[in-house]
Amino acid sequence: MTARILVVDDIPANVRLLEVRLLAEYFEVLTATNGLDAIETCENGKVDVVLLDVMMPDMDGFEVCRRLKSDPATSHIPVVMITALDQVSDRVRGLEAGADDFLTKPVNDLQLMTRVKSLVRLKTLTDELRLRASTTRNIGIEELLSRNFASADTTPKVLLIDERKSSFERVQKMLRGTADLDIATDPHAGFFQAAETPYECVMISTAFADFDPLRLCSQLRSLDRTRFVPIILLAQQGEEGRIIR
Repeated sequence: MTARILVVDDIPANVRLLEVRLLAEYFEVLTATNGLDAIETCENGKVDVVLLDVMMPDMDGFEVCRRLKSDPATSHIPVVMITALDQVSDRVRGLEAGADDFLTKPVNDLQLMTRVKSLVRLKTLTDELRLRASTTRNIGIEELLSRNFASADTTPKVLLIDERKSSFERVQKMLRGTADLDIATDPHAGFFQAAETPYECVMISTAFADFDPLRLCSQLRSLDRTRFVPIILLAQQGEEGRIIR
C-alpha cells in the first residue's frame, strides 16, 4: 500500500524509529520536527496521513491538529496523535482539535500499521469524492445533483448480519426511526444480500458459532460493488486481538 506519511516529532530518535517502521511497509515518509514545518508540509505536499506527537515545544500537537483541521486545504488529511498521556481528558482534547485516531507510547507495530492502513484507505476514498465534487462543479451539474438528492428518500439502508436474536433485536430498537434495517442471520446469505442491495452500511457481529466474521469482512472488501461500503464490526469485550486484525 503506497502512501505518503508525515511524521512529526521534535525528538529525532522518535522520528527515525517511526520512519524505519513505515519504510519497511513501503510507505513514503516525510518528516517534520516542529508544528510550523508540519503545517507547511501539509499545505505544500500530498500528505495522506499525519502521525503527530502531542508534546512539542512552541506549538503542541493539539494546536497543530486544530490548525490543520480548520484549513479547508488540509482539513481532509487524517491525523493520528501519538501521546505518552493516557488520560481520557487528553483524548477529549484531541477529538476537539479534530484528531482522527490515537496511539499511546510506546507505539505497538501492529496497532501503528492497522491505523495507518485504515486511514490511508479512508484518505483515498476522500480524495476520490473531492475529485468528483470538483468535476461536477466544473461541468455545471452540481445543482441538478443537489435537486435529485433533495427529492430522494434520505432514510439510510443498513444491513445487520447477526445470528443472535437478542442481539439484533437490541440493534433494531436502537435504530428504529433512524435507519431502514435489514437483518440476515446466515452469514453466507448476508454476503449475497450485501452484494445485491445498495446499503449505506453493513454491520457484522463477531458472535457466530461456526463462522469467521473477519472472513466475511474480507470477502466484502474484495468485491467491487461492496469495496467502499462502511463496515461496522460488533465485537464483544475482550476481543481486542480480533478487532486489531
